[in-house]
Amino acid sequence: MSRKDLIEDIYPLSPTQQGLLFHALYAPRSGQYIEQLSCTLRGELDRDAFQGAWERVVQRHPALRTVFLWEKRDEPVQLVYRRVRLRWREEDWRELAAAEREARFQALVEEEQALALT
Repeated sequence: MSRKDLIEDIYPLSPTQQGLLFHALYAPRSGQYIEQLSCTLRGELDRDAFQGAWERVVQRHPALRTVFLWEKRDEPVQLVYRRVRLRWREEDWRELAAAEREARFQALVEEEQALALT
C-alpha cells in the first residue's frame, strides 16, 4: 500500500480553522480548544462491541480522521486519513475505594490533557 492510499483527502483550512490553529500555536499550553467528556456506564459492558462502535463512528466521520499540517508549508492544510487506529486503553477501578478512584480519574484527565497538548 502506498502512502497515497492512506490519504482520503487534502484541502485548505477554513477561516475558522485558521483562527483555531493560530491560537493553538500562539498559546500551545493553554488547552483552549481541548474538550473532554466522561460518563459512567452502569451494568455489564460488552467491551468488544463498545470499542467496535467507536471505531465505526471514527470511520464514518472524516472530521475524526483529520489532522492539520502547517510545518514546512506555504499554507496549512487539513489531511483526512482513509483509516486511523484508535488509541484504546482500559482501566478497571471497581475494586478501589471511591477516593482512590477519584484520584486516579483526575490523574488520567490531566494525563490526557497533557497528551493532547503535545
